[in-house]
Amino acid sequence: MKMLLRAEAMKIQWKIVFLLALLDTLINAAMGVEQLQSLKEFFAPSWTTLYIHSVNLHSMFFYPLYCGILASLLCMYEHRDGGWKIVLGSPGPRHNIFYAKYLVLIGILALVQVVFMLGYLAAGKLAGAPGSIPWGTLLYTGLGGWIGILPLAALQLIVSIKVRNFGASLALSVGYVVPNIVLTGFHSSIGAWLPFTIPYYVMMPQAAIYAPRVEPYSLWAITLVTGAAYLLIGQRFFEKRDWL
Repeated sequence: MKMLLRAEAMKIQWKIVFLLALLDTLINAAMGVEQLQSLKEFFAPSWTTLYIHSVNLHSMFFYPLYCGILASLLCMYEHRDGGWKIVLGSPGPRHNIFYAKYLVLIGILALVQVVFMLGYLAAGKLAGAPGSIPWGTLLYTGLGGWIGILPLAALQLIVSIKVRNFGASLALSVGYVVPNIVLTGFHSSIGAWLPFTIPYYVMMPQAAIYAPRVEPYSLWAITLVTGAAYLLIGQRFFEKRDWL
């Protein structure tokens, strides 16, 4: 497995990964600072207010979209010139290849989350956000948002393995994410069955007046069930597929 993980890490285009993470952070931090000033008559400026403004688009759009893009990048080389046949010719169970790609994918998604949090802290310092930093909120939403995207990572990896064309895979990812504007308005016990909504449910603080209605126990139960289901489906699909 270590060899597979190392091979997957070497194949990923890290320049694109860091560029995507940086764009996400810069765009959302800038929007957060701008709204902190422009909406101060409606929302009292604070570190929490800045976080609410910054995390809105990150959790609803950028983070789930990046999940699909990164999954497509992880499968791009195998879709060229019979790459799957070469990879599957290596010794060991087939499902190890699927899980190696999955572990690298969720590792990169953890990195994206860390970069976003660092960008938020830097933006707050530069903007002189009043009050104290909500460390508890950052820890829960940062870690929880990453755990919440694990089911989507498994699903997107299945799609990326099945769809050979990068453009088509990207279009599907955008198609999943755009409805979030409407779907995240549902109660979490309904909307969380669609895995691309979970990061928003977890990361948007309930202190926000436009926060979704979230029931934590059912949300995490759905996340666990769907995450396990997509992983098992992905493993079975990968083992049973005819790659010739």
